[in-house]
Amino acid sequence: MVTKAFVDSLDSSDDRRVPNVVVVDPQFDAYKDLAASARDGHIGLHFRSSGLAAIKLARRFEADAWIVGSELDDMSGRDFMALLADIRVDAKVVAEPITRAELEALIDMPASERGRRLHLRAAAGSWVALPVSVGAAVVALAILMVG
Repeated sequence: MVTKAFVDSLDSSDDRRVPNVVVVDPQFDAYKDLAASARDGHIGLHFRSSGLAAIKLARRFEADAWIVGSELDDMSGRDFMALLADIRVDAKVVAEPITRAELEALIDMPASERGRRLHLRAAAGSWVALPVSVGAAVVALAILMVG
């Protein structure tokens, strides 16, 4: 017999929103941790190896976060981020492979906090996350400054 409590529990679990993440990097092996999270249903994961394919996806799909490799099949990661900034102004972008916990923190982080953490990471010598909305010139400058 199906009880009301059972039906309610199914309804509440269906309302759980899974964040969508796009990885733009031909080095898929670097993202095994995230692939495992996707298999477990914790995130929706989409892979693209070229910037052009990822731009096509960005035009029709709004991701919660973008993880971008330094060199793509057809352009640099920096060039891709400049193109993405024209399509998705407030995209959350990470320029290196990260863990699921770091990704969850990025997705939930307000833009002001991302900016503060960028400043702290820049001082430490590693670039982790930058909201694309600050513009392509700043993205390029941030990457050049912190490596």
